[in-house]
Amino acid sequence: FFLSSSPRVVQAKGMLSLLSTRVVASTALLLTPSMSTARTAVRRSSGVRASLETDTDKAFYSIGFNVGRQLSDFAACEPAEIDSVLAGIRECLLGDEPQVPLSEYVPKAMTLLGEKQAKVAEAMAAKGAETLAAAAKEEGAVQTASGLVVQTLSEGKGDAPTRESTVKVHYEGQLVDGSIFDSSYRRGEPIEFPLSGVIAGWTEGLQLMKPGGKAKLTIPSDIAYGERGSPPAIPPKATLIFQVELLEVVS
Repeated sequence: FFLSSSPRVVQAKGMLSLLSTRVVASTALLLTPSMSTARTAVRRSSGVRASLETDTDKAFYSIGFNVGRQLSDFAACEPAEIDSVLAGIRECLLGDEPQVPLSEYVPKAMTLLGEKQAKVAEAMAAKGAETLAAAAKEEGAVQTASGLVVQTLSEGKGDAPTRESTVKVHYEGQLVDGSIFDSSYRRGEPIEFPLSGVIAGWTEGLQLMKPGGKAKLTIPSDIAYGERGSPPAIPPKATLIFQVELLEVVS
């Protein structure tokens, strides 16, 4: 499963998924959406701070950071709420008894978390709609029946790919706030993939390009990663913006 170029924990069994420091060089394009919420772009400070004075401190901190990547559902919480989550984790690991009845409060927490995530998703959807409307008004932009907005930046030549084609591309993907979540340019090499295996917005958009061409694709969430997003990089209901160069139709 390809997700984003930013470092993430490799999904493995048991503690391997918590300890792995391997970086996955990947794309936010391949396969269909899955999973849930992603971290917002706003950096928020927590009351829990580590001293990180020794290599041992830094090593265990890095484990905690990787664990946090797997807990992206909690990114919608406020810092004080995250501190409460951390307190519960700490006491459990130290063998303490819970301070509250879990059978009563875990369901309450899930309800609260769901409400917070829904608010974040609706805000993302509203901003996405604004972005799509603005993109459709840009010079040379065309909006298709699916809602995809294609703005040709430079024309290519030759035959456009079909759904069955394998293509080679360079690209950069952004959220509507301008943050870059994936870039083949940053990795220093283009990628190849079958158009039948990518998100629907890419399958459609690349068929409107020719080799050597460059375009801006503004993709609504329902033909990208949909209701659930693709954490930790892509929030639920996120409109995505790609700069794409179609380098070659490989087959």
